[in-house]
Amino acid sequence: MSLQSLEICDFRNIRHASLTFSSGLNLVTGENAAGKTSLLEAIYHLGRVRSFRTHHVNQPIRDGQTAFRLVGRLLREEGRVVPIGIERQTAGLQVHLDGSVVRRLSDLAGNFPVQVLSGDTATILSGGPRYRRQTLDWALFHVEQAYRDVWQRYSRALRQRNAALRAGMPANQISTWDSELLPAAEQIHYFRQQYLENLIPHLQAEVEHLLPSVAIRLAYQAGWPADTTLAEKLERTLEKDRTLGSTQYGPHRADFKLTVKGQPLQSHCSRGQQKAAVVGFMLAQVKCQQDRSAPMGAFLLDDLGSELDVMHQSRVLESLRELDIQVFVSAIETGRSALPGWPRLRRFHVERGEIQEVV
Repeated sequence: MSLQSLEICDFRNIRHASLTFSSGLNLVTGENAAGKTSLLEAIYHLGRVRSFRTHHVNQPIRDGQTAFRLVGRLLREEGRVVPIGIERQTAGLQVHLDGSVVRRLSDLAGNFPVQVLSGDTATILSGGPRYRRQTLDWALFHVEQAYRDVWQRYSRALRQRNAALRAGMPANQISTWDSELLPAAEQIHYFRQQYLENLIPHLQAEVEHLLPSVAIRLAYQAGWPADTTLAEKLERTLEKDRTLGSTQYGPHRADFKLTVKGQPLQSHCSRGQQKAAVVGFMLAQVKCQQDRSAPMGAFLLDDLGSELDVMHQSRVLESLRELDIQVFVSAIETGRSALPGWPRLRRFHVERGEIQEVV
């Protein structure tokens, strides 16, 4: 699956653009603040219906306007073109897919999987467990068909258990929610374990290519101590949960760490090495999707030159080329000599929100 074309209206500093993309590499160049990241952010919206730059949903609307509109055409593996449209007004959101109104954003899952690595390289390393769980869950939504339903069952039971805790319900009523929460928790834990076991060999291979001198390990924490079961832990900590009004243990507290010699990767690696490691992690996720024949989308790499020297830029681009997926890369400038072996390449230049294809 790839993004065949995109029309942008009043998004950030882009008044209007109508673009056709390569199914391989799309290189976006221009000076800082020209609008390169805005183009990648618009593409990200098609897959996630949100921004990777802000939590304020109306912020991408161009100054002085009341809405932005994005219209994309997705080319699926079977050759069918599917239109997708997103219009964000200050008063609400409208999403259309293949001619139909999308009522639930969860229904878009899998239609255009998109990953982004932006200039904030440390987020996956130091952005907190919640961000890493979201990264893990997003991947599982696309490779494990049953995961979304299990995750929704667990989230619903967790909300009900927390409400019962805050209301001071007796233990037998709280245990009613435990009977729904625990089976879903076990399934989530199983899916995550299996996924990470499959991910680790790909991660090690990617990091070995990008950072040959660094041995990175991935450590997974389930969300409760390894020497006990979740059921036992919930029973033992019931009174503490009552006091706090929330459940302290479970998959919603899970985390994973990237380490070097048993210590956090950040304490051993430079900013450039950290960015290369995160790229390796994301490429490994793509490999896992390919292993499961999951729908592929686009890989967005914003600000290629940030914190990566020329050698690591070349290695990253080489790894992306070998994946044979659609890639969007923004950079201030990249010479053709840095792009060997890309048979499907389109170049775009952005200046003050105006986007032109470079022939």
